[in-house]
Amino acid sequence: MLFSLAVLTLAVSQAEPSLAQFAPEEVREDLALAREALERLHPGYDRYTERAELDAHWAAMARAAEDGADLPELYLGLSALLADIRCDHTKAELPDSVEQSRETAPTYLPIRMRLFEGRMYVEHFAEGVALERGDEVLRIDGDPVSDRLQAARRFMPVDGYTDHVRDAELERSGEFLGSGFDHFDALLNPDDDQVVLEVRRPGEPGARTITLPRIGYAQFRALGGEARWRNFSDPDAVRIERPADGVAVLSVETFVNYRTPISPYSVFQPIFSELNADGVETLIVDLRRNGGGSTEVMQSLLSYLSSETPIQHTSEIWVTTIDFEGLRDHIQTWDPNALSPNPDWYPERPDGRRDVSARANNQTNRFARAGDAFEGEVIILTSRRNASGVTQLYGVLAEQSRVTLVGERTGGSQEGPTAGVIWFLNLPNSGIVVRVPWLYQRSAMQNPEFGQGFNPDVLAPETYESWLEGRDPALEAALELVSARR
Repeated sequence: MLFSLAVLTLAVSQAEPSLAQFAPEEVREDLALAREALERLHPGYDRYTERAELDAHWAAMARAAEDGADLPELYLGLSALLADIRCDHTKAELPDSVEQSRETAPTYLPIRMRLFEGRMYVEHFAEGVALERGDEVLRIDGDPVSDRLQAARRFMPVDGYTDHVRDAELERSGEFLGSGFDHFDALLNPDDDQVVLEVRRPGEPGARTITLPRIGYAQFRALGGEARWRNFSDPDAVRIERPADGVAVLSVETFVNYRTPISPYSVFQPIFSELNADGVETLIVDLRRNGGGSTEVMQSLLSYLSSETPIQHTSEIWVTTIDFEGLRDHIQTWDPNALSPNPDWYPERPDGRRDVSARANNQTNRFARAGDAFEGEVIILTSRRNASGVTQLYGVLAEQSRVTLVGERTGGSQEGPTAGVIWFLNLPNSGIVVRVPWLYQRSAMQNPEFGQGFNPDVLAPETYESWLEGRDPALEAALELVSARR
């Protein structure tokens, strides 16, 4: 077997019968298709991990599948391999029937949690449960929390060597149905509809044990915390506050603009026009909840924040191939034209790759500052949740003298993401979907640090103590910086 694990009985039983157990030839067929698509299409397949290491991983999976596999084993095996590619846009999705079953199937812990220094704390919980915010969870069904966390971290995709961001996805994740921990822990530790938690209250020496019912995803969402998806068009996704004279805080929680698209300039223009008219001297831009999204939103915000013009965040874009022979029936994406590329738009390079011209993709185009661009001091609040388009924005602004980064080390890639167009590869036997990025977007930074995100100029991470007290260290540090410069 691919993993020495019990079957996720509840979820699989609610899936289609043909998805529950697969014969050896079915597993081999799905693995061969996944490998071919990743090796042919993924422009960063072996950017951070040696191809020989990935070859060995594929071979081990093939050997383990000699007797067949069930759905959780195949999904976990693929997820572990994809995490080794070290690309945040490369991950596997469970079949729709299984994901839909999790709306009601009791596979979630009955809490929303936070992680600080590898320890788990209760944040939200159902009414009537004998817990308090800040309680530490020590054991789950008798297992040390540290063991359960470490097992789930294995499957968290990150860009490059930004392993410090894995816990952010374990806490809460739009990609993994609310929580990366609950998503993978339920597969690794299938159990009945109850969970036994050993918890300790802050300031109390002893621990206590409570038994609670597990809950489905719909109940998990109702506990509180962040929604599964955030859209740029959401009424509160972009907010402006005035904490002090001459200071404004602009919060942009997402760049995602492809579900319900709106013009980003229609959102930002009136805000920056008002800031300039009011004589705001310092703008604090809070991007801590933002993991990226649509390029046009990032470019629009850049046009109002950058002190330089023209602006260029990407120096080149290329793909490994425009030949989809043998894959065409299994892949799809949001842009159907991508499956029928005009060869003239993708001239061949000396290294055999294909350039993506400005006609096919305008992300390499230089663009000008907006007419109402902000002229004052800019402080950006960063977090480990930042990746993708947010770190592309940082690649332009971090080297500008009037911009200061305050907060936590980010995720993402300084040298540029593999993203832009994502192929959704449907594995025919298991129903698993593998996301495969197609475009390599090289950063326009002069000296990007390989495999790393961005370090803030002022380190001000959230801690357990600050979270419990309701304080905001990054915003506090930013406001102190403003006061010191006046």
